[in-house]
Amino acid sequence: MYATLLFLFVVSTCLIVGLLSYPLISYLRAYFWSNPIQKDLNFQPPVSILIACYNEERYIHERITSLLHPDDWIPGSEILVVSTGSSDGTNALLETFRENPAVRLYLEERITKIEALNKLVPLAQHDFLVFSDCRQLMKKGSIKQLVANLNDPNVGTVTCTITDTTDRPSFFRRLFLFLAINDSKTSSTFNLYGALYAQRKTVFRPIPTHLLFDDFFVAISTLAQRKRLVQEEQAVLYDVPFSLYYNAERIQRLARGLLIFLFNNYDLIHEIPWKTRLRLIVYKYLKLVLPLFIILAIGSAIFLFSNRLNHPSFIVGIVILIGLISAIKPIRNSLLFLMRLSYYFLAALLGYAFLNQRSKHWEPLKIRRNWFVIKSSN
Repeated sequence: MYATLLFLFVVSTCLIVGLLSYPLISYLRAYFWSNPIQKDLNFQPPVSILIACYNEERYIHERITSLLHPDDWIPGSEILVVSTGSSDGTNALLETFRENPAVRLYLEERITKIEALNKLVPLAQHDFLVFSDCRQLMKKGSIKQLVANLNDPNVGTVTCTITDTTDRPSFFRRLFLFLAINDSKTSSTFNLYGALYAQRKTVFRPIPTHLLFDDFFVAISTLAQRKRLVQEEQAVLYDVPFSLYYNAERIQRLARGLLIFLFNNYDLIHEIPWKTRLRLIVYKYLKLVLPLFIILAIGSAIFLFSNRLNHPSFIVGIVILIGLISAIKPIRNSLLFLMRLSYYFLAALLGYAFLNQRSKHWEPLKIRRNWFVIKSSN
């Protein structure tokens, strides 16, 4: 019994430490084994910008106008927009661009975003693609910054950076940016934001319609083709604060999407080089079972060290630690969010495994426009 508990404690603790040490490993890899991208802002070939929209009357006109602005527009480019059965004023707003030869409009029945993108790509006339959503505000010059990275023949896909609309992004936004930038310096990141990214047309692969995430498939497909996926710091979208965006439903949807992909597309993951595949498992999938490891580590520790739990010094130490955590607001809020995150991941994992909770449906994010006012002048 003691040996079993000790084994569980050691294994679960090592896995927890391995996951939590990923940021340090990422930084050390970038510091000692940097492999810079041959980015060139003079490399500005015409691109095909693809937008699949549904009921985006609040944002579609502003997004197309921003893409046509000289700061982002590359001469000779085109914008392909498909409205997937919109029932609001989206189609009427799109008609205002009908006379612009650079904008090509398509009206479809209600289809998914994945189906729409699969239809648009064969219609694109250029060798470089830019995929864009509508909602987030975009920093001027972002399109040209993305495309400049494709000067490097080893780069297959370039993703934007997403940050909060607040003056100081949240800890988790900054953490994900830190990881993505450091991983990009060495090889590839695993973060791809479907809201804005650029890709070589030769790298695009039709996206399976059974998936929950098109962006995760694009990332894995790029890596499976031995191409780099990098994040561009100067291509920026401004989004709602991290804690507001990642609510319970979206976190569980994230976990569900990762599991659906793992069990239906493992062959594609297997095509990734083994070192990159190992990082992928740690970065994307280990966090799903982190709550289980934490429970095992705490549970086994309680049984192993039960004879010391009543020691006065131990109790005093726990009280002091809890007091310090409670007194420091950023640490307290981050830990509380991490606990909620772990709970939602665990609920999604158990629901997927035992309750057949594998739906691809989710409610659209309801946002207030004034969340974006802070950065609108950029």
